[in-house]
Amino acid sequence: MADDRRTAPTPTGTRAALVTGASRGLGLALARALARDGWTLILDARGADALEAAHAELATQTRVLAIPGDVTDPRHRAALADAARSVGGLDAVVNNAGILGPSPLPALLDFPLDALEDIFRANVVAPLAVLQAVREALKPGARILNITSDAGVEAYPGWGGYGAGKAALEQLSHVLAAEQPDWRVYWVDPGDMRTAMHQAAFPGEDISDRPLPEESVPGLLALLTGDLPSGRYQARTLSDAPPAEPERGVRELRVALTVDDFERALRLYRDGFGLDVVKEWDSPEGRGVVLAAGRGTVELLDRADSAYTDQVEAGRRISGPVRLAFEVADVRATAAALQAHGATAVREPVRTTWGDLNQRMQAPDPGPDGMQLSLFQLTPDSTPSTE
Repeated sequence: MADDRRTAPTPTGTRAALVTGASRGLGLALARALARDGWTLILDARGADALEAAHAELATQTRVLAIPGDVTDPRHRAALADAARSVGGLDAVVNNAGILGPSPLPALLDFPLDALEDIFRANVVAPLAVLQAVREALKPGARILNITSDAGVEAYPGWGGYGAGKAALEQLSHVLAAEQPDWRVYWVDPGDMRTAMHQAAFPGEDISDRPLPEESVPGLLALLTGDLPSGRYQARTLSDAPPAEPERGVRELRVALTVDDFERALRLYRDGFGLDVVKEWDSPEGRGVVLAAGRGTVELLDRADSAYTDQVEAGRRISGPVRLAFEVADVRATAAALQAHGATAVREPVRTTWGDLNQRMQAPDPGPDGMQLSLFQLTPDSTPSTE
């Protein structure tokens, strides 16, 4: 079952991905989409029969290595590493395998501690162990997708064990992104799905109203094939994103609001308006969050982070409570066009500590306090200033 090259030879230069937990649910839905696009696939799952069925289906479309086993087992991870080397390296690793824990979901004070240890072993330690095992096979610019959950950021009664594991995976991913700037590290919430795991969380209930896993796949593909910076994403938010803009003009308008009471503002915009969190960060330089607001975003900064951004882009504290930021294809060309229409360059373009090419401009408003404009150009080295 491990390798089938007879029905679908692999062309030179084909992209390769390791997808764990790929015998059903989101893992299988993603594997099907990657197979259609010609990716070489290394698939794993604990259920050998279900994995064999997936292999038989997908091997008619592309090269598939199906390796049954448990990602918590070092010997199985070594087999995955051998497979990664045999296909010439990996362009992507999707850590999708995981466990729910006890069902029905127990309250934390009744949670079996041995089961909690199992959750952390499968949902936190194993994803990192997989990456450690295949690290030598990862190609430059590799994409790492760690599948997480809103249970890792929200307090749902009964979800304390599973949610704590996902919260730990999110922080692990966040630090990994900071330590490995040459990779794109994504921690991705696929949303509620009609899967066996979700059914186990709600035994006896009708979950037919939940979306199928296939509805989350386009967002995962956007991360695997696009140029988005490392960070936390919601798959179905990406799925609903508008098509990419042409290579000229403004790609995104981001309104950056500096606030004194960050938590209160976060509750207002995130909870009051129901805006989805696109990415967030909490660093020594300050704290911020980007919220999806239709075709734009609202970026909240505390005063420390706002001052730090001013220092990087302008060399001094200069912004008021509102600054407009525009992602553009070419910072220098856009700055020249703005200057031709009366804007002033506060400083020459700078390479920021988070990897973007930025230039601070001042709009031609009356008086010395004109609106501050940040132009930013994402680069392959950009990182978020952040089942």
